[in-house]
Amino acid sequence: MAEAPIPSVVAMLLCDQIINEQVTNKKSLIGVFDNFNSLTFPVILPRLAVYVKMADAVGDYTFKLRMVKLKDESLIAEIGFQARITGAAVGQYSELALNMGNVPLPEPGKYEFQLYSGEDYLHRITMQAVLAQLPQGGPQWPQQK
Repeated sequence: MAEAPIPSVVAMLLCDQIINEQVTNKKSLIGVFDNFNSLTFPVILPRLAVYVKMADAVGDYTFKLRMVKLKDESLIAEIGFQARITGAAVGQYSELALNMGNVPLPEPGKYEFQLYSGEDYLHRITMQAVLAQLPQGGPQWPQQK
């Protein structure tokens, strides 16, 4: 059996949730973002999703998604998963939709999500975690007229 070709990533996005419509297999990306604001750190993201669109993926793959803090390149989290990509021929597109929960963010700063197929690096996307500030004096109710 021939080895699966190394896919090319044409899109990789972070969002709150990915919904896969069962009949059409269309993906709805809910809450696409590249910055995350929090009033406190460390914080746990209750849910996070990564969408990946690839070309030339067909066969059996062992993927790995790593989350790295760029300041010191420390590994924050890593998940591995198997995928059998069928129905797509070389030259066509396929998708990965990864819904995850309880993703740790230890401190403000830039984080990178790195996608691998086996040991082959495929693509990355970055996210900036920002310590949010409340407005001066805290939240205000609208004034009555």
